[in-house]
Amino acid sequence: MNTLSKKSIQKLNTCHSDLKRLIKTVALEEKCAVICGFRGRYEQEKAYYDGKSKAKWGMSKHNLKPSQAVDVVPLPLDWNNIERFEKLGRKIMQKADELNINIKWGRDFKGLKDYPHFELNTDI
Repeated sequence: MNTLSKKSIQKLNTCHSDLKRLIKTVALEEKCAVICGFRGRYEQEKAYYDGKSKAKWGMSKHNLKPSQAVDVVPLPLDWNNIERFEKLGRKIMQKADELNINIKWGRDFKGLKDYPHFELNTDI
């Protein structure tokens, strides 16, 4: 049984209860880490200017409290192993469907393929 690290739990605790439930469920079967939940103004603007986000401050679901977006990566982390990101993403989408949580996967965004990103499928 896999579990999330203390740091991952802290980041996950900034997220909407549906995302918390989903990622905790996935983490029982897959080794993963939460790298971002809520993102403040500085972090969002940095992500935007570094080309890691298409959204400026206030336009991302990471900017809501609680966050309606979470970034999750497979462990051990290898940013070049897209196959492992795909496997984890498919598991997250499968569990979301089983738990009746409507989410979008950043892999499916137009322009920027954001493999770690999952967000509630709601309007901001």
